[in-house]
Amino acid sequence: MSLANYITLARVCLIPFFFTSLMSYQSGQEHHRLMALFFFIVASLTDALDGWLARVTKTRTKLGKFLDPLADKLLLLSGFIGLLFVPAFLYRPPLWVTVTIVFRDIVIITGLVILFLMTGNVRVQPNLLGKITTVFQMGTLIAILLEHPVSVPLWIATALLTIASGLTYVFRDLKLLKNGSP
Repeated sequence: MSLANYITLARVCLIPFFFTSLMSYQSGQEHHRLMALFFFIVASLTDALDGWLARVTKTRTKLGKFLDPLADKLLLLSGFIGLLFVPAFLYRPPLWVTVTIVFRDIVIITGLVILFLMTGNVRVQPNLLGKITTVFQMGTLIAILLEHPVSVPLWIATALLTIASGLTYVFRDLKLLKNGSP
């Protein structure tokens, strides 16, 4: 296993600390919000670090190609779903934003399963729009954790990007199914 994979696993290990801090936040207990912010920023930075390290050291692995997007999804979903249950935040995205993010990930995962069942093979291959969407989702969560007013336009942009990237994955997967190869 490569160093990049260990860094990705570290991100997965940070998720329970982030989620627990997030869920513990109440008005007047700013230390929980700040701890959630800290854990989320560190986890987000590992996302950039593991990818960069794998490219620079030429140690990209099949495990890393699977584990990295899974770690991102777990981190982001825990953040957006967790926000639904913490009313103390000054800015919280409306339910439709979280549903959009969750639905996109369900569609992507379902598409990968269908591709695997139909072809016997599947490659997890993010595209540029998907990466931009991940950055916006992370930025939105950071703005919310900072309780910054830019959260509102950010979550709208994030939702639109999430829809657009979801559609690009659907159309790509449909094309792969039509051609019969992943």
